[in-house]
Amino acid sequence: MPAWVMSQSPTVGTARNFLSVVWEGERPTDEILLRALDLLLAAYHHTPEAAPTDTDLEPPRSGGPQLYREVAARFPNYGHYPVFDPTASFEEDVMRGDAIDDLADLTLDMREVVWRAEHFGTDDAHWFFRLLYFHWGLHARHLALYLHARQFG
Repeated sequence: MPAWVMSQSPTVGTARNFLSVVWEGERPTDEILLRALDLLLAAYHHTPEAAPTDTDLEPPRSGGPQLYREVAARFPNYGHYPVFDPTASFEEDVMRGDAIDDLADLTLDMREVVWRAEHFGTDDAHWFFRLLYFHWGLHARHLALYLHARQFG
């Protein structure tokens, strides 16, 4: 897929931007990373609904422990944080989030959005971006709260 076709998709551009902020150059500040997360979350609301491409080709999905180690090395000051389920009762325990895991999962999902745009086109990338919002959106929102707390106390 030519780059000019992908550049016509703000969604794919936002996914690329997020990956660039996380992985290129100097490690981003909490503020810069939070801005990239906010843009990613906002992009969901402007991404058109689309259908997936009919193909048997599978995108590469490399991650797991190796990606977790790479994120941990790049963001050594990030760690665990409390997470609350707003639909839970007051008696339920607090869960624990992991900023390293959040960034690893967001990386995997946004890499696949970009890969799908390059191999199948923007409709498929938009479909996947919207489909996995239930997953990456939760990681992004939890991580955003964590970064907000680190920034503002």
